[in-house]
Amino acid sequence: MENYLYTCAYCGKQYKPRRRRKQKYCSNSCRTNAFNAKKKNSLVKPETNKPENQLQKIDKMSWAGVGNAAAGTLAVNALSSLLTREENKPVTKKDFKEIKELLIKRFHPISNMRPDAYGNQPYYDLETKSVVYLKAGNYGI
Repeated sequence: MENYLYTCAYCGKQYKPRRRRKQKYCSNSCRTNAFNAKKKNSLVKPETNKPENQLQKIDKMSWAGVGNAAAGTLAVNALSSLLTREENKPVTKKDFKEIKELLIKRFHPISNMRPDAYGNQPYYDLETKSVVYLKAGNYGI
């Protein structure tokens, strides 16, 4: 251990340290008070000598900045369209029209049923709401 006395960094009192070269303060209360004083001093902002009526410079828009913004937007849109899966993309008007035209038809093919004994394919009839077996060439199917 140390044989000589240290001076407390907060209160200035002489003390014998309990730990070698680690102790700066004589007690925990001095250590806490020093930390709080340091924290309080760091929160005080220095005053600036800026006049209140001074006009600030306003940044102007440049063509280079507009071009950079447009190029960045195009790059982000291109990457997002390339990296987005097809099933996660939003529906377009064309997709919606195709679905609407499919639903207007009366007969819809059923793909998970087998044809009947005569080779007729199964279809769902929207008007009668039942399964019917039709030949593939009939009814504009």
